[in-house]
Amino acid sequence: MKNTSLIAATCLLLGSSFVVNAGDFTIGAGGVSFKSPYKGYKDNSDPLIFVEYEGENFSVGSTGAHYRFIGSDETPLSVYATLSSVGSDFKSKDSKYFAGMDDRDISVDMGVTAVYRLGEAGEFSASLLHDVAGAYKGFFADMSYSHAIDVGGMAIFSPTVGVSFLTKDYVDYYYGVRAKEATATRAAYKGDATVAPYVGYNVMVPVTDSWSLFHSANYTWLGSEIEKSPIVERDNTWSTTLGVAYTF
Repeated sequence: MKNTSLIAATCLLLGSSFVVNAGDFTIGAGGVSFKSPYKGYKDNSDPLIFVEYEGENFSVGSTGAHYRFIGSDETPLSVYATLSSVGSDFKSKDSKYFAGMDDRDISVDMGVTAVYRLGEAGEFSASLLHDVAGAYKGFFADMSYSHAIDVGGMAIFSPTVGVSFLTKDYVDYYYGVRAKEATATRAAYKGDATVAPYVGYNVMVPVTDSWSLFHSANYTWLGSEIEKSPIVERDNTWSTTLGVAYTF
C-alpha cells in the first residue's frame, strides 16, 4: 500500500526518464523509498523492477498503457487513450489505526491524456481518468509541466511541477472513515474534493548507448481534506528512486 498521489507523481517521473525511439524496450531495476501519510504505517524501501515498451503510437510501462489517436511525433499536440491505476489499496492489517476498517482496493482507471510539447525540451501534460474497477468509482485529474535540461552532455535533468485534482469519491474512499468503522479513538469522517500539488525531478545519466542510470524524487502536499482525516498523520508525502535501465 502506498499513497496514491505519491505513486502518480513517481510514475510520471519514471515515465519521462528515458529517451527512447519507436519500437524500443526498456527494462530497469533499482529501489524506491517513500513516506506514507497514514498513521502507524511503516515507511518502505522496496525493490523497483519495470519493463516499458515505446511504439510509434502505443506505449506501456510505469505510467500504464497509452494509445495515441490524435497527433504524431511531428506535431506538438498528442492525445492518448490511457489505462492506468491511481488508487492504491490498503489492508486493515497494515496499521493498528486501520483495525476494524474495510480493506480499500486498488483502482483501474481509464481516460484520456493530452501532451503538448513546448519547443524541444518543455512538455505540458493533462489527464482525466475514471475508475472502472469499482474502487472509488469517481474521477481523477492531473496536470503537470516538465522541462528537460541537458547537463553538459553528461546527464538529462528534468524538473516537474504539477497538481492532482482528487474528487470527493476518491478522497472519501481512500481517506474517509465510514460510520460502521468509527470507534472511540477513530471518528467517522467523510472526505471532500481537494487538490494535491507536487514538485519533483528526475535525472538520467547515459552510460552507453543502451545502459543508463536514473534517479528521481518528488514531494507532494496533500490537500486539507486528506490532512483532516483521522487516519492521516501528516500533510505531505515524498518518494525517491534510484536504479539502472537497459534499452534495446
